[in-house]
Amino acid sequence: MSELSPRLRDEIDDQVAEALDAYLAEQGDVHRARRVWPLWLAIAFTNIAWLVVVSV
Repeated sequence: MSELSPRLRDEIDDQVAEALDAYLAEQGDVHRARRVWPLWLAIAFTNIAWLVVVSV
């Protein structure tokens, strides 16, 4: 099984952070509890992307 390169891992992290920032910017002043789930979604997406890349 190959490992994810640091450069690719950083790129994935940057893309997830940008998507999360854009989402939160669109939401404005939504309650904090409603803004927590996208963070968990971003973390799950990052983990899935990492597993897909490593398994290839």
